Amino acid sequence: MSYSKYFKNKEAILYELERLHKRKNELKEFYEKSNESFVVEFSGLPRTGKSTCIDKVYDFFKNANYKIDKTEEPAQIIKESLTKEAMNKMTDIQFNNKTLEISRSELFRKMNSGGGSSHIIIQDRGVIDNYFWYQMMYDEGKIDDFFYEKILLGLAQDLMQVDLLFIMVADPETIIFRDYINQIYLEPRKKTTLERVTLLRMAFERLIPVIKSKISYESNLVQLDTTHIDEIETSIIIADKMIDGMSRKLLLK
Repeated sequence: MSYSKYFKNKEAILYELERLHKRKNELKEFYEKSNESFVVEFSGLPRTGKSTCIDKVYDFFKNANYKIDKTEEPAQIIKESLTKEAMNKMTDIQFNNKTLEISRSELFRKMNSGGGSSHIIIQDRGVIDNYFWYQMMYDEGKIDDFFYEKILLGLAQDLMQVDLLFIMVADPETIIFRDYINQIYLEPRKKTTLERVTLLRMAFERLIPVIKSKISYESNLVQLDTTHIDEIETSIIIADKMIDGMSRKLLLK
């Protein structure tokens, strides 16, 4: 093929890309006959490659004429709909409650679009991501046991709407390193600090076993540690797992 000359000394990557290309095209004819959407959510720590890999996977399927859509990030919707003063008055719990509400409504809107169902719907920091922040607040003593148990009931219901959940993590020091080399400002970080990232990773480690106990199939959850893999390798793994999940959903119908 004409593109092979661009993969000199990268033949292993080319092999994987050609394998994936064949798989997605073989699957496409089956999804063209299906009216169901395959819902994929990406959750995880900052600087683990979520948004970049989502863009690559989106293009991967879009260029094969799959009907693929992405929901808007709830935090961005809040920022565009509320004043800075109103946002500053919100507590962490209130903000998370609001992002969860928006995440659910965005997913419902995409799944019930008047233009016909998409083959694939992607959520970046969608419905399930909110529960990791609840877990961190619970660990910090900001949420009591009663409210936490209520949250877990909601988690079980929301997991039923997600066909495949990617949870992406990395070593906290690697995350801070990536944050500095991907920005051009040197002022102290307000959010992506070593302490905050470490606390959030601990919240993930505590909640993941709970998620495993509530999902229908173990294969519906994919954990990725991107500490030692680049964005291309991560994207290949994600595309492969998505094709696996889409195939399973068709077989289980």
